[in-house]
Amino acid sequence: MIPDISPILVPILATELEYGELAYGPNFLLDLKIFSQTKPTKSVSAAYKLIKSIYAETPLPEAHLEPLLSTIDRDTTSDSWDAQDSISELTAATFGEWLVGCCLAEEYFEAEKNEDEGSETHSTNPYGVHKAALDQLIQTIQPLLFHDAEPVTLYTLTDSNNENTPYSVYLAIGPTHTLLVVSHWIL
Repeated sequence: MIPDISPILVPILATELEYGELAYGPNFLLDLKIFSQTKPTKSVSAAYKLIKSIYAETPLPEAHLEPLLSTIDRDTTSDSWDAQDSISELTAATFGEWLVGCCLAEEYFEAEKNEDEGSETHSTNPYGVHKAALDQLIQTIQPLLFHDAEPVTLYTLTDSNNENTPYSVYLAIGPTHTLLVVSHWIL
C-alpha cells in the first residue's frame, strides 16, 4: 500500500508552479506520481507507453498536457534523441539530490526572501519551508523505491538538454514501485 503523499505533494507542486512561472525560465517540478507495480517496465518503448497511459487516466492541466504529450511523441521517434542511451541508475544515496535537482533552485526564492527580511510579520523563509516539504517527500518515497537498497533504473525520456524541449520526463523503476517525475521550464 502506498501512503497518500497528496498532503505533502500538493503544496510542493503549487509552490513550484508559482515560483517557477515567476522565475520564467529555470526548471521546476510540474508533476510527480508514485505507484506500485507487480511487473516492472523493462524497455524504453514500454516506458513511453506507460507515461502515455498515466496521462490518459490522470491528465495534467490543459496548458501542459498537449505540449508534454507532443514532446514525448517527438522524442519517442527522434533521430537526434535516443532514450536508450540515457538509461542510468539511481541509488538511495543520490535520490534526494537528484529529485531536488528536478525542482526550482533556491536562488529563485531569494527575491521574496530579501523583500521579507524587513518585514516583522514574515518569520519563515519560503525556500526553507519548501525544502522541508521536499525532504519529507523524499523520506516518504525513498523506502518505497529503494526498499532493498539496490539501485533503480532511471529512464530519461525527453531530450532535456535540447533548448527546444520544455519538459524533462523521468521514470525511476524499482522492484515494486515506479516514480514518474516531470520537470518543466518556460521556453
